[in-house]
Amino acid sequence: MEKHWFQDRLRQLGKTQRGLAKHMGLDPSRITEILNKSRGIKIEEAVEMADYLETSLEDLVSKLGAAVAAAKASSLVVGYVGAGETVFSIDDHEKGSGLYKIEAPQGEGGGVCVVVRGSSMAPRFKDGEHLGYSRDEGLDPAKCYGRECVVQTKDGRQLVKIVEAGNRPGEVTLVSVNAATPIEQNVAIEWVAPVTWVKLRPHG
Repeated sequence: MEKHWFQDRLRQLGKTQRGLAKHMGLDPSRITEILNKSRGIKIEEAVEMADYLETSLEDLVSKLGAAVAAAKASSLVVGYVGAGETVFSIDDHEKGSGLYKIEAPQGEGGGVCVVVRGSSMAPRFKDGEHLGYSRDEGLDPAKCYGRECVVQTKDGRQLVKIVEAGNRPGEVTLVSVNAATPIEQNVAIEWVAPVTWVKLRPHG
């Protein structure tokens, strides 16, 4: 956990660590242990923490780092991807609405994922499949070239695209997984996160 970010966020919101513990149903000492990385955090607890800190689950998970990795390899669906391969966040819905947890594939670290809706990503990805992704692996965009990634653009869009080099630093070329969609060149980005695994939605 990035402790300074956590403390600054509480201060910005006028909230307290004790209030967070109460919101999560934990003893205040458990929050201290999470911040000191001496205790892992369950994905369900991360949902509660994100709600209290008024931030997206995805951003919180990126701040929690090893604390979440220490938990079971489960992955929380934080949105879906559909028309035009655009990711639609569900973090803003009523707490718990639309969120569900799946078991990450064996050998993967869990984290977060999006679920494919519709056929706009065919034939590469099918309706109902989950795409797990890692912000940690996208710290250097150059290492993402030629890979399918979740991309956050400067103009606020979140997309699943194949990333290629752009003409200027901080820009990339976005190639659709569906050949019918036009290529976008020299797109300014906030971050990229390679798709690290694909899994069918569990039945039931």
